[in-house]
Amino acid sequence: MQMEEKGSMTKLNLEYPEDFVNKIICGDCLELIKLIPDNCIDAIITDPPYGLNKSGVRNDVDLSLFYNVMPECDRVLKQNSFFVTFFSTKFLPELFKNNPFNYFWQTVLYCPEGRVKSPIGYTKYMSCFIFKKGKPKIIRWNKDIFIDTPGRMVEPDEGYIDHPTPKPKHYIKEILKMLTRENDLILDPFIGSGSTAVACIQLNKRFIGFEIEEKYYKITLQRVKNALGPVMRESGDSSLGQGEKNGLYS
Repeated sequence: MQMEEKGSMTKLNLEYPEDFVNKIICGDCLELIKLIPDNCIDAIITDPPYGLNKSGVRNDVDLSLFYNVMPECDRVLKQNSFFVTFFSTKFLPELFKNNPFNYFWQTVLYCPEGRVKSPIGYTKYMSCFIFKKGKPKIIRWNKDIFIDTPGRMVEPDEGYIDHPTPKPKHYIKEILKMLTRENDLILDPFIGSGSTAVACIQLNKRFIGFEIEEKYYKITLQRVKNALGPVMRESGDSSLGQGEKNGLYS
């Protein structure tokens, strides 16, 4: 794989699928997703950085990054598939603007130890919205209210996750079991702390993850490496050891 220097930016010549499938790539999702062919992703699940523009400047009214990636998500997602996104209740009306997908349903994660300020006091839940492209079918019936793991930013089997808004992998696993099949290819364009990748590994699904912040990219790589350990021991497949080399800078 050859590196190209252009100005102050370093770019990779990435090839699909070998440089994407079961990989975490550190780079701009708006550029990386353009390298994925049409209609090849089985499902998208993500947690977009609300109020955060491409430059990393926080601004509560700036949802341009999310809006800009949506057409590309529509392009790469297969027909009759699901697009799933966490989204702030504060910005909920904005979720339905410029959205190429059709609303399907909502799931809720109740957070007993959560306490986020809201216009009525504080809130103790987060919402995850399910949209559809075409007419996909539910793979496994499930409920729509789940309970968070104990402790803020803590996974019982991993400990503290150093990310401002890590999503519990058990919650993502329940959503994936409901909407996707084994070996499906899942894209998370804002993979953050890596919960989607870990959930995919534990459910025998393939994944593609993009993360622009190097700190969180490294956290995800370590979580992927840790998650691959039990899979390697159970399968006896040493090739899964490539998981620790999944990170690619762009």
